[in-house]
Amino acid sequence: MEKICFLVCQYGKEVNGGAEYHCRMLAERLVDDYDVDVLTSKTINYSTFEPYYTNEKESLNGVNILRFDCEPYNADVHQNWRKKTKFSRKIRRNLYRLGILETLSNIIPKWDLGIENEEKLMKSHGFYSTSLLSYLESHQKDYKAIICFTYLYPHTVFGSRVAPNKTILIPTVHNDSDIFRSIQTHVFTEVKHIGFNTIEERDFSYKIFGNKMSNNSIIAVGVETDTEHEIPFQQLKEKFHLSENYIHYFGRVCVSKMEKLIPWFINYKSKYPSDLKLVLTGRLFQEKIVHPDIIYTGFVTDEEKIGLIKNSRLIINPSKNESLSLLLLEAMNLGKTVLVNAKSDVMKAHAIRSDFAAEYYTNETDFQNKIQKYISQPNLIALNKSKAMAYVEENYNWQLIINRLKNLISSI
Repeated sequence: MEKICFLVCQYGKEVNGGAEYHCRMLAERLVDDYDVDVLTSKTINYSTFEPYYTNEKESLNGVNILRFDCEPYNADVHQNWRKKTKFSRKIRRNLYRLGILETLSNIIPKWDLGIENEEKLMKSHGFYSTSLLSYLESHQKDYKAIICFTYLYPHTVFGSRVAPNKTILIPTVHNDSDIFRSIQTHVFTEVKHIGFNTIEERDFSYKIFGNKMSNNSIIAVGVETDTEHEIPFQQLKEKFHLSENYIHYFGRVCVSKMEKLIPWFINYKSKYPSDLKLVLTGRLFQEKIVHPDIIYTGFVTDEEKIGLIKNSRLIINPSKNESLSLLLLEAMNLGKTVLVNAKSDVMKAHAIRSDFAAEYYTNETDFQNKIQKYISQPNLIALNKSKAMAYVEENYNWQLIINRLKNLISSI
């Protein structure tokens, strides 16, 4: 059986980040066709990068997980390198804002402006692991394909250089400052293939890297909401101190993902008093805001997450930076109406293409109005159920996704 490997910053049943879970779902569905390795770190904390796992090898659902130590992390040193790389990044971002970066990239596809400092920035990152990269270098010939997840991190930037002719990049691109670094022009033009999640993600990438960007296609990901057993809602209510009337966000609980969800919800409750609660599910990476209408569940099992989604009134994804949004697709697969941030072109497109089984909001007033619209008219949520489920089945079923990826691997 041929071997393939995935490179991802975190991996495990305790990890609930979107891209990391995306990687896990793909890896586990390829074990019948390939011997699958995952090269990853021992950490699950994006802030401190302290080791969480102690074992260097683990088997999970048929996937061979190889965990590596990261280099010691110094936040001040990393921040200093971020400052030193600001100029070159701003140049490219300003060219993008002027609408001329794509044309320039067609002429000059690879940029070296400030790239030496950008490499030092990557090496100061908390996920940088020389032992992981050394292992990949030594074992590259063992693998039919090397699949790198998320453009942002050092395992992708440096790992994609090891054997670019057999490297598939699943970049999970969004409009973030780091995508404009010169170092990314080498990654996005040298790998064998780029697998995007959506048309919007691919179109955005062309505007940055031009027509010399590597061969690419839409791969996306399927959705998994089946569980071995369903947890009774009464059990969830008792464990997490829930009310029966709540809206739900799940994912990393951090400012970069949640934007202004908490203050906007608090303001909504002042304007429309009720027993409605906001339930936040996921690890906490920000200061905890204590409020009687906000419930923090912390990290939960897959079964608990599905139960929390099923029993919610609405699902909210307030992130403006999404390349796909598994949160949205999982909720829609369960027939839930999802409110999304219109600043995310990807999620706005999901709303439009699904005939508004999901709905976007544009500002705080619109956010409040949309919540009140659905809370006060539950029949609208019922009408969205079949549309939401059909949208996921037609566009994100697993047979379609896995066939795309297997055909791509076979072509390398």
